[in-house]
Amino acid sequence: MNLKNRLQELSIDLPASSAPGAKYATGVVHQGLAWISGQLPREGDRVLVSGKLGREVSVESGQEGARVAFIRALAALRDTLGDLDGVDRILRLNVYVNCTEDFSQHSAVADGASELIYQIFGAEKGAHARTSVGVAQLPRNACVELDIVVALDG
Repeated sequence: MNLKNRLQELSIDLPASSAPGAKYATGVVHQGLAWISGQLPREGDRVLVSGKLGREVSVESGQEGARVAFIRALAALRDTLGDLDGVDRILRLNVYVNCTEDFSQHSAVADGASELIYQIFGAEKGAHARTSVGVAQLPRNACVELDIVVALDG
């Protein structure tokens, strides 16, 4: 699978990734795995979907936020590896949902990223482990933050 071609087929343009805001790496490669740090649904420095699910953010907007955050994670992966040629599949997706105490649709929000993973990688390589949890707050009041673990070819 050529990931670059697949992204073009889906009309997905990866943004320029930004440097981390503190003393950590955007991504780390170790023993055939790439671990990508948490990504927000940002365009440049602007958070595209902010606020709490269950209050001012709908599930659909949260799903879009998860989708944008995953696209940013792919950009961070590209920057970590130099390109996307060595990517085999997404192994794990962790999704943190900024939500009210009574919100219970974390999994539905995470589906925004999971569905995109299946679109990009297909049913076989798109299957991934996932955790979605609610949190009291996220950086920049983002509605969602996610991180990924990726298997590399070879």
